[in-house]
Amino acid sequence: MDHRPYPMRTALAVAALAVPLVLAACAPAADDEVVGDSSQPSPSSSAEPTPTAAEGIDTSDWLEYSTHDGDMTYRYPADWTLTSESVESPADAGGRWFDSAILTAPNGQQLLQSSDYVDIGGACGEDYQFPVEVLASEPADVQALGAEETPQITTVALGTDDERWTFGVGITSVDRLPEAGATGCSWYFVHGSSDGGVSIGTHFMMASIEDDPLWTVDSLDDATAYMETDEYATILEILRSVRTS
Repeated sequence: MDHRPYPMRTALAVAALAVPLVLAACAPAADDEVVGDSSQPSPSSSAEPTPTAAEGIDTSDWLEYSTHDGDMTYRYPADWTLTSESVESPADAGGRWFDSAILTAPNGQQLLQSSDYVDIGGACGEDYQFPVEVLASEPADVQALGAEETPQITTVALGTDDERWTFGVGITSVDRLPEAGATGCSWYFVHGSSDGGVSIGTHFMMASIEDDPLWTVDSLDDATAYMETDEYATILEILRSVRTS
């Protein structure tokens, strides 16, 4: 996969959206006060080596990130850069904290993003339906967004309007995984916490009509080839470390 830097977006403006779901948590107002910005979180004192047999990723020196309220934590490599922001809404709006973070690999590419507030919904028209392929999925040790849902770390490819594929990986629910031959226009990486919906993945939302040069591949073979790389293995280990409370 030929990655090129591009600006990360925590919310995408798309004319047609999929998955008719609206969460109670919403984004902070534009005039909310920014109270924190951290690119060097402290290492976790309880960190222990957790290499996997398949990828051989040693996580013994990884750092730990936690949202302001501690509703989501995860670990990431010490040579990656994490830039985070914590915003508190006004007291008359509930005084809730909103946290977001971007993880940048040593090559300068912004590969993962997280947020402890999400707001999704909408519907697709027939003109925006493209193939959706689940390439890999495994259980995630986090809270579900809905009572009947089962969180999963899922790798997915979404067809684009120029007959290519957008590649993505993050935490979602097994109950949202499409059946063989399914189509759609978008894909969300969302799960739950005690404070509402949260998101972590290469995207918050993948969209078939969105220009996404970093994660667009020409074929499914290109997507599966990327899944054999150390970079993909590292992304998986970060996602496996996610915990919610």
